[in-house]
Amino acid sequence: MLQLSPRFDNRFATRIYEKGLFNEAEELERAIYEELQAFPHVVPDDEKSYNRDAHSDARMVALSKHKKWLEKHWSKYSSYFAYPWEINAEAIQPRLELVENTKQNALFRIARLTWSLPYSRGYGRRLDYLVWDDSCNKLMGILGLQSAPISLPARDKKFKIPYESKIELINQTMDAYTLGALPPYRELLAGKLLVLAAASKEVREDYEKRYQGRITEMRGNVLPSSLIAVTTLSAFGRSSLYNRVSKGTDGKHNIWAAFSLGPCEGWGTFHFSDQLYQKMKAFHKAVWPDKPLSGFGTGPRIRQQVISSVLRVLRLPEKFARHNIGREVFIIPHIANLEAVLSGASQEPIFNDLPFADMAAFWKERYCLPRASVRCSLQGRQTIPADLGLLD
Repeated sequence: MLQLSPRFDNRFATRIYEKGLFNEAEELERAIYEELQAFPHVVPDDEKSYNRDAHSDARMVALSKHKKWLEKHWSKYSSYFAYPWEINAEAIQPRLELVENTKQNALFRIARLTWSLPYSRGYGRRLDYLVWDDSCNKLMGILGLQSAPISLPARDKKFKIPYESKIELINQTMDAYTLGALPPYRELLAGKLLVLAAASKEVREDYEKRYQGRITEMRGNVLPSSLIAVTTLSAFGRSSLYNRVSKGTDGKHNIWAAFSLGPCEGWGTFHFSDQLYQKMKAFHKAVWPDKPLSGFGTGPRIRQQVISSVLRVLRLPEKFARHNIGREVFIIPHIANLEAVLSGASQEPIFNDLPFADMAAFWKERYCLPRASVRCSLQGRQTIPADLGLLD
């Protein structure tokens, strides 16, 4: 049971008293304790269901912010989402498409809003993709890439990245902030096709084309534009999506597209409601009125910074930012010598990525057709409006 600290004159940081914010600090402290008391910190045996339930409130808040837009645009774009009877597994023709226009952005947004995780637009350098089934012009899934986090303990423990060149090396990687298939393609293991899309040659070439010669906002200099790897986190605990995804064989053995780096440590901010976060943000502004909350880092990073700063100034335990949901960390290499490059032992990447079309053909034979012979999805376009809180 969480308990309030006993009242004494210096229980908060000095700045609270200097700004005359003791009463506001006390009220916010109480709100934080009350909310965290209601959050379950013991993960039951059914871990994935627990994780979905833990995210549900944050997802509904995020979804409500898009409700008017969805009501206005769903009918315009609904035909691109498939009914089960419109799909012929034998005829599926996957195609990877970079998001560059309004229509593509709208489709990506609708698809992402059906996810169980709260909506996020990503941050920093971004590349978003749609994967189409050209046999019937239906959307199979989406892939969203963003700037990789500078600190990722599971990755940093695995690769001995030199401190002095960490920024340069990590900026040659990206993070998949969203990756998944839509029904009914989900039942045909199209999620694995999206993993292969993240490993494709086209993604690397798009990254190089878009960011060649770009000056970074963080340091104001030009960083290398080669893409050497993509990191990602499983949605809910240990993942079956990324495990054992083959992109082909060398004749005898599978060539795996992704490798597990182990679980993350369960730190984050989603377990703070949006209502409480708004109070924390207003309090942050009162404590630091001259500190802007905009520019580089806006979004999930700025939310984390606000919450961490407020917890420190209230002198609340750092562990309050821990939700104990240990998502699994994966890395998708684009080069054969990834460990040597990240450790600084090698300067020249040896690219081992393949064209998306080649991997999609392999996916169809290896995953899609065998699954289609034993399982037929009953979910599809008719289930999406329910996921979005709309009526079809």
